[in-house]
Amino acid sequence: MVVQFMLGGEDASDTVDNVDAHIYLPDGTHRYATFFTTEAINALLRKWARTGETGGGRYFWCSDQVVVPRPGVPAMMEAVTEMIRSGDITFMCGLVDDGPDEEGQSEDPAPSA
Repeated sequence: MVVQFMLGGEDASDTVDNVDAHIYLPDGTHRYATFFTTEAINALLRKWARTGETGGGRYFWCSDQVVVPRPGVPAMMEAVTEMIRSGDITFMCGLVDDGPDEEGQSEDPAPSA
């Protein structure tokens, strides 16, 4: 399994609380998730209450959302490990189609390190 967290320039791996991730499984499937803490969701709702987005912060939604109990990549990796063990990843995280590239070749399912 390879998990590629899409950390931004100001994100630190031990404190990130809102991040997208690509999950490459040993069977060749590629899944996608967005990880949040409840604190990150609350911060977004407060911001949107001020800006007027989502009806003034009246709701929050995100496809492929995974809420973790604490910030940081280690907590997110624990969640991924459990999602794979339980089989829940099949239902929770969207499947990404890494179909053939322009030349008809299948793309590598996991980035090289």
